[in-house]
Amino acid sequence: MERAQRYHEAVGDAQWKLSLRSIPELKRASSRAELAAVSLLDAADLDERPTFALDISSDLPQEGSLDFVYVNPALAAAPELLAKMCGSDSPGAAMFTDAHEPHVAFKSWLWGKAEEADQARRGHGYLFDDHLWCITRVGHYGIVNGVSAEMVWPENRPRSRTMSMDDRENKQPRYLPQYIPGRTPPVQSAELKTPWEPVPSPLEGPFDYTLDPPPKVMSDHVLYFRSVAWEETPLGPMHSWCPQLRCVVNMIMNDNYPAVLFWGQEVIMIYNEAYIELISSMHPCIGQSARIAAKEYWPDFEPIFDHVNTTGETVSNRELPLFLTRRGFLEETYFSFQFTPILNHGGHIAGYYQPLVETTKNGLLERRVSSLVEIGSQTAKARDLRTYWDLVLNTLAINDKDVPFALLYAADHSSAPSSSCFSSPGSRSAETDQFSLKGSIGVEAGHAIAPPGIDIRVDSSTIFHPYLMKAIKTRKPIVIHFNELEIPDGMLDGIDWKGYGDPCRSVVVCPVLPTTSEQIQGFLVLGINPRRPFDDDYQQFVHVMLRLLATSLASVVLFDDEIAQKENAIGQAARIQEQLLAELQLKEKKFQRFAEISDVAIFIMDSVGKYTYRNQSWYDLFELAVDQEEAMGAWTKIVFPEDIPKCEDLFSKLVLQKVPIYFELKTRMTFIPPAEIGQSESTPQEHYRWILCSAYPDLDANGEIAEIVGNVTDISKLKWAEGVQKNRTDAALEGKRHLEHFIDTTSHEMRNPLSAIMQCADGIVTSYPSVDNEFTIPSPTTYASLLEQTLDAAQTIAQCAQHMKRIVDDILTISKLDSGLLVITPIDAQPESVTRHAVKMFESEAKAADVDMILHVDKSFRDLQVDWVSLDPTRLLQVLINLITNALKFTRLESTRHITVTIAASAETPISIPGIFDFEEKLVDDDPHLIEDWKNGSVVYLQFSVVDTGRGLSEDERSTLFARFSQASPRTHINYGGSGLGLFISRRLTEMQGGAIGLASDYKKGSNFSFYIKTRRTAVVRTRKPSLPNVFPEDMRHRAGTRSEIHRLRKSPISPAQETFSLKTPQTSPDQAQHGPPDIEATTAKLDLPKMPSIIRRQSALNSNIPAEAIGLPRDPDLHELKRRQSMPDILHVLVVEDNLVNQKVLAQQLRKLGCVVSVANHGVEALDFLKRTKHWSSNTQQQISATEPPSITPKPSSPTNDDGKADLPIDLSVILMDWEMPIMNGLVATTNIRGLEREGKLVGRLPVIGVTANVRQQQICQAMDAGMDDVVSKPFRVAELMGRMRGIVSSAGEEGGTDEEGE
Repeated sequence: MERAQRYHEAVGDAQWKLSLRSIPELKRASSRAELAAVSLLDAADLDERPTFALDISSDLPQEGSLDFVYVNPALAAAPELLAKMCGSDSPGAAMFTDAHEPHVAFKSWLWGKAEEADQARRGHGYLFDDHLWCITRVGHYGIVNGVSAEMVWPENRPRSRTMSMDDRENKQPRYLPQYIPGRTPPVQSAELKTPWEPVPSPLEGPFDYTLDPPPKVMSDHVLYFRSVAWEETPLGPMHSWCPQLRCVVNMIMNDNYPAVLFWGQEVIMIYNEAYIELISSMHPCIGQSARIAAKEYWPDFEPIFDHVNTTGETVSNRELPLFLTRRGFLEETYFSFQFTPILNHGGHIAGYYQPLVETTKNGLLERRVSSLVEIGSQTAKARDLRTYWDLVLNTLAINDKDVPFALLYAADHSSAPSSSCFSSPGSRSAETDQFSLKGSIGVEAGHAIAPPGIDIRVDSSTIFHPYLMKAIKTRKPIVIHFNELEIPDGMLDGIDWKGYGDPCRSVVVCPVLPTTSEQIQGFLVLGINPRRPFDDDYQQFVHVMLRLLATSLASVVLFDDEIAQKENAIGQAARIQEQLLAELQLKEKKFQRFAEISDVAIFIMDSVGKYTYRNQSWYDLFELAVDQEEAMGAWTKIVFPEDIPKCEDLFSKLVLQKVPIYFELKTRMTFIPPAEIGQSESTPQEHYRWILCSAYPDLDANGEIAEIVGNVTDISKLKWAEGVQKNRTDAALEGKRHLEHFIDTTSHEMRNPLSAIMQCADGIVTSYPSVDNEFTIPSPTTYASLLEQTLDAAQTIAQCAQHMKRIVDDILTISKLDSGLLVITPIDAQPESVTRHAVKMFESEAKAADVDMILHVDKSFRDLQVDWVSLDPTRLLQVLINLITNALKFTRLESTRHITVTIAASAETPISIPGIFDFEEKLVDDDPHLIEDWKNGSVVYLQFSVVDTGRGLSEDERSTLFARFSQASPRTHINYGGSGLGLFISRRLTEMQGGAIGLASDYKKGSNFSFYIKTRRTAVVRTRKPSLPNVFPEDMRHRAGTRSEIHRLRKSPISPAQETFSLKTPQTSPDQAQHGPPDIEATTAKLDLPKMPSIIRRQSALNSNIPAEAIGLPRDPDLHELKRRQSMPDILHVLVVEDNLVNQKVLAQQLRKLGCVVSVANHGVEALDFLKRTKHWSSNTQQQISATEPPSITPKPSSPTNDDGKADLPIDLSVILMDWEMPIMNGLVATTNIRGLEREGKLVGRLPVIGVTANVRQQQICQAMDAGMDDVVSKPFRVAELMGRMRGIVSSAGEEGGTDEEGE
């Protein structure tokens, strides 16, 4: 004893006190005597390595801290390391049962029982707390010494910057040190560097990373930095960098904290390795401009740079919250940063230096301390348990970031067996097993994860049950990770996770007990912030929070204990008697009550298979076997014959092997799918009921079967849903395939005409000499050839443009159909005339392909005397065009080429003829406008057929022919072209008109496409006022919804004959006839009206119009008569209001070629200014306008230009072509202002305005008409068509004006 006393005096008073705390005095004296005999203490005292000794003769201690026999001064001087070696390092971590698992593994290694898979082992050593430990066993003692891991791996060992944390939070293996991949060399036990090996002397400079040659030792990031091709960047090669840039770059690369440099006007980025974690996927971007590399964040950074550039001051920001993906999850962090300007040699800002310091710990500490203060102050106010639980829940909800989810269960003392609700300090005798839910955060009461009550003894249904039991046993919080639980599907659905809204990955089950007792008063299931690791700080927060709750609870418990003891003393006897009786009755009725209310079929049968009990759900489920008393008889009635052997094998296994059985089975009982989520099926399908059966043998004392208990669950809905999901998945995949094919086909169809247009345009350009070459007058033969080539190229361009327009129209029609915006507008029309016109449209194309195409009027059409009916002729014509186009396409390559278009009629709905002709099943309902229209007269069904002698279709090709984006086969597009939309559009249009479409086809013989529509007879229509001039499907102009609206909005029609007439040369004066074609570029030259070419451009069949007489319109007006009556001028004076200079120039040029006087304006304001100089302005009406040739004027900048004469004379104006989308003032506002000026009298008469725009949706067209436009022409358009529309509008305006004058 004296020798030990002298030893402790030598090592100091601190070591003496530590030894007194470590072991009992007697055991210490004995152990020290034995160790002194070994002669190791003197060497250990002088060793600078931390060293300790312990007795390893006893069994491995599973719990508690280690008792060291000896600790040398080096280890005693490091109390934190010593505490971790003992296992008592953190009071917050000590409260969690799984917080010391690394220390448990370390103890196993000390006792020689380490697992082979333990990744902390390093040969004969062990890596623990950043130290490599080695053990020497001497007798029953273990001498353990350690060395810092940084000494073993001086260059490659990374320093940890974060607090310790639960590894399961970031999915990393526990105990594995986090080395940087590729930087830690493998360490073998034989090659382990011993701590007493000499450390290499430090390297000598220079250490400038921008020099050549560079330093010998460089990190991977510096190597990447030097690998950037700086000579290709605005900074230039490194040797040309200024000293300021070199200095800052080296400072950043040597900084352990994140830092970045933005240099120059291009803000080139240079950052260190620590900054990579912040920019994540943007890395690598050294040498790139921040405007490009960080273009998504540049709008947020640019104001900071502008402020620094303006003031030259540093901009700082503290506690900026950032969410970084590190440690395997999105983590909540806080950073403080500065934007510091870097000056060049001239004192100007050359760059910006941004260092960042992580302040996460401070930010979290402020929030958590504030939460703890609130918890302590509020719960101290409670005087009873009910108020206490409410205050606990309310204060926890304040900090929803650290408490995104919570369940608060309180002990139900009403069922406690003790006479008192609470026990004395240190007692556990009054423990209760029943807990009720007092409140929750993020989940409603009654949720699967939050049952209203828990009985620890019998209720194991809750997923937290085993952890609640463990918490009761250890009195410590238990950390639960959801990924380690077998959570049923959907259990976590419906939880409103607070904080950031992310689901929690882990929760902590915290027992709540007062400081004055060991009795658990409740449980707090606390959700862990999914964006923070559950590290020591988080654990300390939970620990302090529980201590505060325990302190507040103690006062409440003591107060309630006094009241409860008095109340319990009075009624204890009565309660015990009632409780015993209730428990007895509960045990008797519990199973029966549960079984009867359960929606699962429950049965019990004896060992021979005879039922002894079946609940009501069993009878409801086994409706076909309710009269059977034996199991096999019942199962035989409900299963299919082929499944009977399977059932016999299963029940034999249950009886003979005495093991539980589980199986799914399809029965003969029918099942009706839910109507609310069912899907329409083309053919009726019978569904059968599926069941899931489980059966368990109950054995007696001899191991024989006493009875068999089982349950059956109806899983029919689940099986049906699986089938529905599979069908929908297959349909979605098929739709995706069709869509991809459609996109490919459409791209091909668009590129071909585009290529032709570009080639024709190039041909026209190259046909004429360039400006640089000397111009020679061509010979008549050369001029004729050149003219013929140019006209042919122009016709080809027009045809290609029409082909592309049709594809766009089909896509637009599909869009309208899908969005429900396509409107069927019925008007009175002659279907035979419309059909003849459709056939006539393709006469030239049929003749060119040598196809014999005829129209046949069926006898039924004549017998029913069908003449005028109410229908939408545009949609009828669209369907006919699609079918005739397909017929020509597939017939032109055959040896026999015949096409017959038939029109028939029927008083009854046409039906399919099985085996001969089948109509497709309807997909959409009838159009509402037509349903109302059919009520106004007798109904007649019109049937149209297009029969061809083309290639025909096989059975497989016919199955998907009318589907969206579908063609007969993949080779159809290659051989014949098309987009696969025409037949689908035709099907939808016929179905919306109360009809259907179908086909009959024989492969290699031909096809018969037939459809019918529902119409209403009308009286013979007299010639009406002119209506819309060009009615054609998807020709995007105003389409009214009612006949009264149509009559109000329609203007004078223009027919193809009128269009041809409009192309003729206008009347010109002799002087004008002497001039040649106008020079478009010379805006100051005099206006010369050009002669029109005598060759009239041929029209494409797809641009033809419905005959006027087919819809009751008058024949085309005589333009000469209109001129004679002076209702239409010889020369149209046009104002083109267009902001696109290219479109403006082309349109003006084309109109001038057609004999118009054209003025231009760039937006609405210029157009209004131009009106003040026209004859329509009221102040100009008294001035006389010369009838001679108007001289040209030079247009002023930013004002409308015109081809008219003197600036001081009023300008004539016939019509305005108004664009919609324009700067300063758009077309709608300008038109509204024009109509306002007319109402105010500042403009005389009504000035026609035609909208020329690409905004062609129905609502947009109605908006334009409401603004005051007289008509709307959609882009793209043909100039000849526009001329016809202009002349029709102007002539109508002239007639109305003349009528007004006569009336006056």
